[in-house]
Amino acid sequence: MRAAMNDTSSETRTLPGDPTEAQDTRRRQGRFFYGWRVVAAACLQGMFGNGAISTGFPRFFEPIRGDLGLSYAAMSLVFSLARAEGGLGAPLVGWLVDKFGGRPMILFGGLTAGIGLMLLAFAQEYWQLVVLFVGVVSVGKTAGLGQTLMATVNQWFVRRKALALSTLMTAFAGGGAIVVPLLHLGIVFLGWRPTVFLIGLCIALLTLPVAYVIRSKPEDMGLRPDGDSDAPRPAGRAGGGHHHTSTQAQAQEFTVRQALRTTTFWFLLGGVITRVSATNSIIIHLFPLLAWKGVDEQTATLFASIMFFMAIPLRFLLGVAGGRFSPRKLLFWGMNLGAVGLVGLWLLPEWPALIVFILGLAIVEGITSVNWIMLGDYFGRSRFASLMGAMSIFHNFGMFVAPIYAGWIRDTTNSYEIVLATFAPTFVLSAVLFALARRPNPPPAANTPAERERAGETAGS
Repeated sequence: MRAAMNDTSSETRTLPGDPTEAQDTRRRQGRFFYGWRVVAAACLQGMFGNGAISTGFPRFFEPIRGDLGLSYAAMSLVFSLARAEGGLGAPLVGWLVDKFGGRPMILFGGLTAGIGLMLLAFAQEYWQLVVLFVGVVSVGKTAGLGQTLMATVNQWFVRRKALALSTLMTAFAGGGAIVVPLLHLGIVFLGWRPTVFLIGLCIALLTLPVAYVIRSKPEDMGLRPDGDSDAPRPAGRAGGGHHHTSTQAQAQEFTVRQALRTTTFWFLLGGVITRVSATNSIIIHLFPLLAWKGVDEQTATLFASIMFFMAIPLRFLLGVAGGRFSPRKLLFWGMNLGAVGLVGLWLLPEWPALIVFILGLAIVEGITSVNWIMLGDYFGRSRFASLMGAMSIFHNFGMFVAPIYAGWIRDTTNSYEIVLATFAPTFVLSAVLFALARRPNPPPAANTPAERERAGETAGS
């Protein structure tokens, strides 16, 4: 009975750095680092949960709009309000994740989002759509899917951060590639309401085993990031790479206040705001945008799936490259190529326009993981979720405004030309801001236990 109690309470009773517990845990695991199980579970949740709500739900734009008799602006408002909720809730979620760990938040968020989608299938009025999608589904997504999964994976790795986060972000892209065709088939053969109900049920059921596997951080199991021993690693090459992430990332642990005082954080934030605002608006309006270009619904679904499939290897390869080469340069060139894609859709004939647009958007989607790898690399792992939450306050405001703007332009001009003419320069601005986000100088070290304790308390403020 005592052994069983020890097993069930190991997460809370194990003291970080306890050599006896660490040895016992490593002996049970063998050579396989448990952090990769956390990555695998997070990938499953992100692929189907985040994929269905973030990248897949715009497939319901036209069916829901037509069924409820809504304008483009009114339908866009639903997505924008969801982003606004994410911006308001993300700082609190970030603080809760850093304070209590990602595991309880993943359980709460996944179940909430799943149940919310099941209820959404019965919405008959516009206000019901808004309340359920914004007040329930989006709350669950903010709490347990996007930033919480990334923050949890970030806790488990330092030297292999780029590989781990790139794998997770690749799963997000894989969710779009896999889920969008499934949603299309569901809408065609079942209708949008049964399809929404089924994806909600799947997300809720998937959350239970995912939350069972995931642990919030390696110290909960008597382990260290990357599966390292307690002995310090020699300076120099780490993990076979030559980039600076291995040693400096471990040394640079910023508090939230320290990060906010650097110009690097604000340049990085500006790049994220402009990238996410424009990209999110384009994805939300993807199917109406392609219909405006003369593409039928089936062909539009095919091209959307191709774009997300292309983003799968691109997110992984560009994310890993961002851990070994200059992430600023990767983001600079990637965002500029995205701008070329928007200009191509605007000015070129139908098929050349589609090819250039899908290639450019796939690169922008593929480069997504690099800016979050930069955040963890530049500022450390202890306050990653809180910093993501702070950034969400700002970039979710852009995600709120941009889709409404695009919908209003579509309603008033019956065209997306002005939208593309606006977002192409926005991508270029994002490229410049990312290029200016150089690695900050290390923060002043906390030398005494009292100083380290005060730094930890200050970090959450």
